[in-house]
Amino acid sequence: LALCEKDLTNKSVDATETTITKTALSPKPLSLVTLLLYKLKLLPYSSLPVPRLITSRDPLFSYPEIVRGVRRRQADEVKLQTILSSKRLMMARQSQDQQLMQPILQEVNELVYGKGVTPQVREDFVAQYGCVGHTPDIVKYLDELANDRGIVEVGAGNGQWARAINDFHNLQRKQTNSSGKSFDLVLAFDNMQELPLSPKIYHQRTVPAKQYFYDKVKLASHIDAVTGFASRGRVLMLVYPSPGSMALETVKAYIESSDQNDTVVYVGEGKEGANADEEFFNYLLGKSSDDSKKAEWILLKVMEVKRSPGGKGYEKMFVFQRKRL
Repeated sequence: LALCEKDLTNKSVDATETTITKTALSPKPLSLVTLLLYKLKLLPYSSLPVPRLITSRDPLFSYPEIVRGVRRRQADEVKLQTILSSKRLMMARQSQDQQLMQPILQEVNELVYGKGVTPQVREDFVAQYGCVGHTPDIVKYLDELANDRGIVEVGAGNGQWARAINDFHNLQRKQTNSSGKSFDLVLAFDNMQELPLSPKIYHQRTVPAKQYFYDKVKLASHIDAVTGFASRGRVLMLVYPSPGSMALETVKAYIESSDQNDTVVYVGEGKEGANADEEFFNYLLGKSSDDSKKAEWILLKVMEVKRSPGGKGYEKMFVFQRKRL
């Protein structure tokens, strides 16, 4: 059960602590002692050192929530299939008895969205944030991270993240009376094939579109979005990418298109979750089967996102920077 159906606060961060400069000490990978303590559950995931150099042994994408969540999701899928093939559902459909159908629909909703979460509650969340939510701290961090270079977002959907970040950036400029050249901090792209919310229903005159959507999301493939001149040197941001090869293809095209392209923000679930694929995570962990394309990555930050109500999502925000040779 993927959390986002396609048809449907922490401490503030000092910008000087969020980027790695050429003069900074080279981050080290997790030591054997740290890995052992983590495996013995004597060291929590949140206490693993950051920044750090990522290696194939790093448990970065196998954090406790996703491990438990995948097992729970698999169990929920079995329960859902049992309901959908049950005689009581068949009888309720044949008789069109709403009294029989109502408790069945409630069970299905709880399996898909979580207890007490209706389809409307879920849709309201998606309208405001997209498939996964940003937080004030995340928006502030991303503004500081990319303040002097900008962000290119691929798979932006209805553009809620781009809208929030750009609005915050413009507000900061106004409050500080910045005299520098104004520009869109986030360039947002999508192929418009799998928008979480249909623009035919959520058109420009609707309240969600006016309050939360970004009206500058451009139509482009994931490859074209990152290889264009306007995207050069920007931070790449992938928020809840579709399952499959798109995420990895985007990162590789981004890295190969310019030496200036070295920073990736990934917002989504870890291994075996609803986003990207095994090759994507292996690539970032240095396990790529193609030795000529291997790259070393430094983990700059892990942040908690605003997850959809119901407890069915297990996303985090990860920020990576390619290690310079």
